[in-house]
Amino acid sequence: MCESLCVQGQCFAVAASGRFVHKNRSELAIRRRDPGSALLWLGPCSQGLTDLLKWHLQRLAHRLHEASAWLLQRPVEEVLVPTSHRELNLSPWILLKRCMSGEATQRQKAILELSAIHNWDAAQYRSVAQACDPATTIILARCKDVDRRFFLPPPRQQRDTRLDESLQAVLLNLPTGDVDPCVSRLTSLVLSDSSQTRTRSEAAHWTFVGEILPGQRPSTPVSEDQVESICVKVILQHSKLPRRCEQLVHLGVLDLLLRLIEQDGVGPQLQHNALRVVGNLAMQPHLHSTIVQSGWVRVLVERLQSGRVIDEALAARALANMDRETVREHYPDGVYLLHPQQITTLNTTGDVLFVHGLLGAAFKTWRLRDPEASVHLSGGKYRDVSQCWPKSWLGEDCPENRVLSVEYDTRLSDWFLECPADSCKRSLAYRSREMLAKLQVAGVGEKPIVWVTHSLGGLMVKQMLVDAASNPAACDVLANTRAVVFFGVPHSGSRLAELSLAVRFVLFPSAEIAELRRDSAMLQELHKRFTELVRRHGIKVLSFGETQPTTLGMLRTLIVSTESADPGVGEFETVPVDHLNVCKPEGRHSPIYQRTLELICTSLAPQQATPSGGPDQL
Repeated sequence: MCESLCVQGQCFAVAASGRFVHKNRSELAIRRRDPGSALLWLGPCSQGLTDLLKWHLQRLAHRLHEASAWLLQRPVEEVLVPTSHRELNLSPWILLKRCMSGEATQRQKAILELSAIHNWDAAQYRSVAQACDPATTIILARCKDVDRRFFLPPPRQQRDTRLDESLQAVLLNLPTGDVDPCVSRLTSLVLSDSSQTRTRSEAAHWTFVGEILPGQRPSTPVSEDQVESICVKVILQHSKLPRRCEQLVHLGVLDLLLRLIEQDGVGPQLQHNALRVVGNLAMQPHLHSTIVQSGWVRVLVERLQSGRVIDEALAARALANMDRETVREHYPDGVYLLHPQQITTLNTTGDVLFVHGLLGAAFKTWRLRDPEASVHLSGGKYRDVSQCWPKSWLGEDCPENRVLSVEYDTRLSDWFLECPADSCKRSLAYRSREMLAKLQVAGVGEKPIVWVTHSLGGLMVKQMLVDAASNPAACDVLANTRAVVFFGVPHSGSRLAELSLAVRFVLFPSAEIAELRRDSAMLQELHKRFTELVRRHGIKVLSFGETQPTTLGMLRTLIVSTESADPGVGEFETVPVDHLNVCKPEGRHSPIYQRTLELICTSLAPQQATPSGGPDQL
């Protein structure tokens, strides 16, 4: 028996032996070579019909090969001898079958092989994209340099309403009684002038899903851009609550966020918040299929391959949260995976965690030094002029370690708070407890750890380790801590809290600054308990202190003195830079980076891993 398949001038005869005979034919036809059979003429057809015929014929030929393999009692791969993935239309389906069945290790190997294909025709990519199950699609999306055509684009949606009104409609259908007061305040602000709210308003109150929120309408109307920004912020807060995620998806948030990022002129912060929402929804396994079907996977792959540090980290977090086959951990909001962001055959042996300080961020704090950037601690931002050295360099110099960066909001002043009730959440104790819980969800504490900190971030790490010492549920974090690097950390306080009363009235006092008074009893007690842990657990300490003043508005002051930056344990070095540049090496051969790299490599060597211990009594 022999089947003949001819498509657009490319013709193959499929023999029972499993070999392919290439022929030439200009018409699309199927000829069954049995005695007395006639040629079935199909004639020219549209591309859609061609693709459909391809799909059915490929399945038919595949079954013929499986039958011959069974008859000969040989594996299908030995019977089928394709010349290359590019020449045979059957190869996608055989490879896809391997990707979607069998043992996990073999599946992943097949997916990596599939991801290496970059020169199929569009029909083959589209066919595989449609046939892939969600789990295979997600793993494929995490492969390095995978072709984006493996993933279906977002489906076209009928858009009868404005985006800002659609986002407001989502907020109207979300309960507000069990959320943070700041979320309720922002909800009231953005819905005060919406058409839906006006129809529900009674006197000076507004009703949301049967709940009454007191308040007065703001005299200043909110612009359309502000509405979108505030709505996404509120949705972001709701997405952090597992009980809210399914409702957000049911209300169409995934499609609305796609509309948002596709708009022209949308700012990067708004786009990043949209990606954060998707990353939060991805922590719920029952929503993974919906996220895949919405077309978000293709968007995430595009961001992961964009070359933009923040977009890459946000996309990597969302995809890692959806990958339940090769990733065990979850990454909560504010915990970002810098390395490895894609599937790797290496098993990580340790964790390197970066914790920023005042007015810092998970990415901008750890850039290269920019001599031309003006340094204003009162709110100026660095230009995007350099790479994130923990991601770029550590991923190459010690690829066997996982690199994480955490982010939390900090302020110098409470003048421009969106919600005054939020100030109580910025104390050192509150932030440390919250961050420690997130890091445990991300699997921190299961392997040896090196902490790299700047400014206030160093105090947070000290507080987390002290808390872990008396918490049986978190004792592994302390037991596996091997080293801590401090960049400009005010162990005994900062001069920021000692500026004149007039300057403090203009710039301060935020909760963060209030806790940085020099020689405060709280900082002294924290440092005493930390140094005891260092000596008891043999934790290595490397510290750097600045010697140059930092520009603060119209003032120049030394933010952290040499005395305060020296913890009195481990090694200490001074660097002739200001406070913001003390953690930014000039280049890969900078002494700052080389010393830090040496400490990371020696501390996280595989032989350093030890069994976890129990809680300490301090």
